[in-house]
Amino acid sequence: MNKQNNDELNISTIPINFTEYDPKNIDVWDTYIPIGSEKENVTSAIKNAKFPYLIESEKGQGKTLLIHTICKENNIALIEEPVGSGTKKYDLIGSKEIIQNNIVFNLGILPRAIEVANYFGHACLYCDEGNAQDHEIQKWWNSICDGRKSVFANGKKYKLNDNCKLSIVWTINPVGYAGVNTMTEDLRSRFIGSIWNYPTNDEFDSVINWDDIPDDRVRKPLLTLIQDIYSLKMKGDVEYSLSIRDAAQFCDYFRDLMDQKSVEDVIHASVLEVILVKFSDPAEREMVRIRANDTFGIKL
Repeated sequence: MNKQNNDELNISTIPINFTEYDPKNIDVWDTYIPIGSEKENVTSAIKNAKFPYLIESEKGQGKTLLIHTICKENNIALIEEPVGSGTKKYDLIGSKEIIQNNIVFNLGILPRAIEVANYFGHACLYCDEGNAQDHEIQKWWNSICDGRKSVFANGKKYKLNDNCKLSIVWTINPVGYAGVNTMTEDLRSRFIGSIWNYPTNDEFDSVINWDDIPDDRVRKPLLTLIQDIYSLKMKGDVEYSLSIRDAAQFCDYFRDLMDQKSVEDVIHASVLEVILVKFSDPAEREMVRIRANDTFGIKL
């Protein structure tokens, strides 16, 4: 399965723009605040690059920011590729294209990652929601995720050089999310990794910027509502739970409106436009509205 058909010609390959993956160009848009030892653990796995690494967690816990931060801090080239249910073999391996009447080969994600790692000496291939790929597509990852560190494309073998490193990181949402598939057993067996639990109130409290947020009137009720909604999700009453990203949005939005409205009006607007908007099902939205009214002492 790893080798392409013999009738495929080794045609000219479109050159890789290595500047796109240069560590100097990695975007880090915020400061990652660790909850526990997760940054240390993931940093170690990426720097060692011996096994592919899996992070399973709820959405909005800063997984992507963490990977960007680690690669930037450690001068590791970053290949960040979107994959999902629509990912095909040619996305991973590559495909022929016609450019100015010439047939050329456009390398897919896997051989391109190997070439980038060989060029920089160390690269990290990061894929968010990797388990959304169909099982037949996941099998194409096997040879790059084990000791072979290679893949066949365009009639040749792309292999990681002995003195180079390729770290592979998948971040996935738990099975049960819309569009989420399971990982095949043979692929998952190649990964090590960690499962991040839903943050506790203390963990939410430690990573959110609470500057200018009233403590008794906003901070404490928000933390209570976050855990209440998560309990509803665990019981199957709602599909969405509030993440660290959602809580940060709430606080940022609250601060943006503070000079324009009274505290009560800002609470109303923040609950409506940051929290309730996340719930597309009317019945679930109504359930959360009632909880928000009780928790914040408001009438929406």
